Amino acid sequence: MKMHIRGLLKFVSAVAVVASCQLVSAQTTDTQKFTVTVPSTLSITAPSDRVQAHDTTNNNQVFSPGTNLANHWAVACNSNAGATVSLTTATPFTNGIHKQDAKLDLAVSSSDNTSGSSPTAIWTVVQPSDQTNYISGTPAGNDATVVAQSTRPGKGTLGLTVTFVMDNAYSTLSQGSYVIDVVGTIAAN
Repeated sequence: MKMHIRGLLKFVSAVAVVASCQLVSAQTTDTQKFTVTVPSTLSITAPSDRVQAHDTTNNNQVFSPGTNLANHWAVACNSNAGATVSLTTATPFTNGIHKQDAKLDLAVSSSDNTSGSSPTAIWTVVQPSDQTNYISGTPAGNDATVVAQSTRPGKGTLGLTVTFVMDNAYSTLSQGSYVIDVVGTIAAN
């Protein structure tokens, strides 16, 4: 029996040596990485359609966005280079074959600001006004475009004033609805 105990002790000693060798060679540090991925944001949202009755004067008829932000275009981007927004009409106000020129005026009504002691608006207007000129008879005379731009990520609201230009007297206008569509497009810079 003494022989077996000695063999068993040798075996247990060998196992202890192997176990201690494994502990010595075990890894003592490691790392784990945590990542937050921010998805791309590039959006433009138009306000609801607007309708108004002509006031029966020879004055221009103006669709002003006013202070209610529900009447303003909402824009956002998170591109490091910013984005460009174009608001375009391809036609003047149209009622069947009858047309009246349209004028577009754009202003930034709200904008995220850069940080610092004198923050500046991220969104600015680069083409503030344009007007159709259907009288010229050229296809280029039928469109008008205004443009706003950002040079870094941020959101804002744009106030678009649309004017029904009275090229002639009210009494010469044909009855019916004169309609114009303004299309907004946003693209990353």
